[in-house]
Amino acid sequence: MKVNVNLTGEINQMKEKGIKPNFSDLARRYGSDRKTVKKIWDNDGKPKRKA
Repeated sequence: MKVNVNLTGEINQMKEKGIKPNFSDLARRYGSDRKTVKKIWDNDGKPKRKA
């Protein structure tokens, strides 16, 4: 799975500012799934893979 670097950067900026993002909006803008965006948010910029 390839994650958009801009998406990861934007999520990291939001974390630094203490802003919780709208996962659906970010997913639409970056052509990703909202669940993937949530996983990136929860795991510090890296999507968690299933075992």
